[in-house]
Amino acid sequence: MYGQTTILARLTGNLARLPAHLTKLLGVTLLLLAVSACGFKLQGSTPLPFDTLLMKVPENSAFGADLRRAIRAASPNTVLIEEPDQPYDAALQQISSTRKAREVSLNAQGRVEEYELTLTYTFNVVSADGEIILPNSTLRARRNLPFDDRVVQAKEGEEATLFNQMQTSLVARIVRRISAPDVSQAWAELQSESQ
Repeated sequence: MYGQTTILARLTGNLARLPAHLTKLLGVTLLLLAVSACGFKLQGSTPLPFDTLLMKVPENSAFGADLRRAIRAASPNTVLIEEPDQPYDAALQQISSTRKAREVSLNAQGRVEEYELTLTYTFNVVSADGEIILPNSTLRARRNLPFDDRVVQAKEGEEATLFNQMQTSLVARIVRRISAPDVSQAWAELQSESQ
């Protein structure tokens, strides 16, 4: 017992004499070792099961551009097709996209105090033959926006920023959804049926 206490005291005493940056480096290294030892690893990208994907999402919108960029980043080997007359494996179809601002609360004078912002996106994935790979899926993002009619321009800017953040969130969720294992499995089953 005495020997262990002495060794521990010497180690902690030596750590106190190390420069601060070395102590931090040692701490980060030990933390990384502990995290890697428990099996943790970063998510990484999951490529789409399709070689070619027809994008039936308006390409001249910020949402369409962000979605294309995210799909290219997540699945660089998947070729995105814009023209339906070209051959493709599957099509990502936009069914609907809506933005809403709903009054949530009013003050005593009847003025709006808070809005609820909602961004809703419905899509599906079908094969070139029209077989459903992923049925209609609806994703929603909601945020609350406190409102003050004395600073309308600032609140309009904040609303635009919140909608952009919600759009970014939906794009990431769409990419995760279309690269999910059940979509890959449905695609593999369609491939095996056609052979």
